[in-house]
Amino acid sequence: MLGAELRAARKAAGISTSTLGSRLGRSHTHISRWENGRLTPREADVGAVLGILGITGAERERLLGLAREAGDPNWVAPGVDKQLTVLMEYERTARRIVDVEPLLIPGLLQTAEYARAIMLGSGTSRGEADKRVTYRLGRRDILTRKRPVELHAYIGEQALRYAPCEPEVMLDQLRHLRQWAGHDHVVVRAIPLGQAYSPALEGAFVLLEFDRDRPVVHLEHYRSSTTITDTRDVGEFRKATDMLDRTAMGEDATSKLITEIINEVEGR
Repeated sequence: MLGAELRAARKAAGISTSTLGSRLGRSHTHISRWENGRLTPREADVGAVLGILGITGAERERLLGLAREAGDPNWVAPGVDKQLTVLMEYERTARRIVDVEPLLIPGLLQTAEYARAIMLGSGTSRGEADKRVTYRLGRRDILTRKRPVELHAYIGEQALRYAPCEPEVMLDQLRHLRQWAGHDHVVVRAIPLGQAYSPALEGAFVLLEFDRDRPVVHLEHYRSSTTITDTRDVGEFRKATDMLDRTAMGEDATSKLITEIINEVEGR
């Protein structure tokens, strides 16, 4: 998140990585490594960057606070906007995403109306909900670009059967999900009801894997999120995805289940 925030601040100031690096006595590559999270700048370095960019007051203190916390391998980000900053950066650079959602449709596969219904149901204002829906749909670019991210979605059967929205909205969502399941780079598998145990019972999580960086886990809570980068902790989540791979329904069976639920909803 620190890197993403520094890049956004630099671009807002209209300064290139080469110009910033020259003023700091660093190479433009060094600045890029700060911004993409491959190298953690010291608090003093961040202070120097903020001085050049003209950032003062509360915003300066907030970013210096991020610099102090950047060495923590498991970090909690309070606030929806901060969650989005972190998650969008991870998604943009990921090679493979494994999204485990026991109770909701994964965010990258949600329709606008389904996402809006959830946000309004949580008490979000209409204006703020519309803003967040726009962000969420924008994140889907990683699935439609020339070299899309590989997405594996494990979805609880509860999420497919029990709608948190109007039936018409859920019906459209299920059709939308079935369409995405037909893409080569998107794998949709249901976690069946009645299964004795599944790691999904412990809660939702997203495992993100990269070509050149270590994997991370993103845990999203009601009004905050946790980013886990500690190798041992991430390894436990990888074991959980291995278990889901062995126990979840296959792709064909999942598509059949979605179709059956669509027919049931249409019948009602």
